[in-house]
Amino acid sequence: MHIPRNQTITALILLLVGMSTIQATGALSLVSAAGALATQTSLQVNPASATVPAGALAKFDVAVVASSSAGVSLVATGVPPGSVAIFTPDVGVANLEFISTLTIVTATDTPQGNYIVTVVAIVNGTEYTSQVTLQILASASTTVSPALTTLGTTLSMTVNTDQPEYQPGSTVNVQGQVTDAAGNAVADATVTIQVDATTGAELFYTNDIQTDVAGTFQARVFLGSSTATGTYTVFASAAKSGYSSITTRTTFVVGTSTTPSVIIKTVYAGDSGGNPVSTFTNGQTVWIWVEIQNIGATFQGVVWVQVRDPNGVPVQIQIHVTLLEAGQSIKDGWALTLPGNAAVGVYTVNALVSDKLISQGGTFLASSETQFALTG
Repeated sequence: MHIPRNQTITALILLLVGMSTIQATGALSLVSAAGALATQTSLQVNPASATVPAGALAKFDVAVVASSSAGVSLVATGVPPGSVAIFTPDVGVANLEFISTLTIVTATDTPQGNYIVTVVAIVNGTEYTSQVTLQILASASTTVSPALTTLGTTLSMTVNTDQPEYQPGSTVNVQGQVTDAAGNAVADATVTIQVDATTGAELFYTNDIQTDVAGTFQARVFLGSSTATGTYTVFASAAKSGYSSITTRTTFVVGTSTTPSVIIKTVYAGDSGGNPVSTFTNGQTVWIWVEIQNIGATFQGVVWVQVRDPNGVPVQIQIHVTLLEAGQSIKDGWALTLPGNAAVGVYTVNALVSDKLISQGGTFLASSETQFALTG
């Protein structure tokens, strides 16, 4: 989607160059600029090291603990060449804990050696980091497709706001991450943000934000006291030389809204019971779970799930039509059985929500994506 430039800006923005970063060595205390203790947050990744042959998988348990409810998103840096980092799930809410699994899928041609992988947790806009050591040995008989090494030029992007609802005169914190197809954070990507009102009028536009070393970006949009109530849409795009550009969106509500406004809180692969799972084998059933919150008016929503194979070819598209009541949160699942001859490698899942079928003039309101690995 092209984000048109419009010089008429009726909101102010404060760009945050470099978010606070804290190295995790156990329990962490975040102290405000005034020196007062704001909250306590810890990031733990276990085990601290792993050794696998090239072509195998390495798994780490990730836990974020916060003293109050906090939005969490995860990203990795330092992933070995030809490998992919998959967090299952990669976004969610710590109430008061957020649990994920980091799976690093290596390729048969991943060079041998020791790699320092940094796990970055963005908790309510603040970055926390923890490092693990991954040793890659010579390739063994259990392999993952070498095609993983070809997936280096595609960007992935998330964008969200710190709250789903605001009042006129308040501040909207817009934040997100940019990664490549391997799950590595992409630094120095140029991010464009545009905020549109319910009427379609442009409230805010900027195109000069740069991602930091963790691939994150953040901005604050100040709403005037006379800002109209309703649903506002945040469009975000990222571009960097050598990569294909990417665009995504999210919404927030000012006051109350008479139009649909949804947030995809999380999407992940798992089992039939809703438990997160990152790796599967041929013939196994993969469940895709999507959690959605409707912060706008009641509407008949269409939830889409598209699954693409390691070559980027769509292998399945499913939709569910469901009534989304105002203020309601739902969690829905889709079953996908992979055939015996399915391509081995990393699969990408896109989840989207529209206000009606696209063939009937519908509009996509929210999107998010995740990955899982097929190991043969």
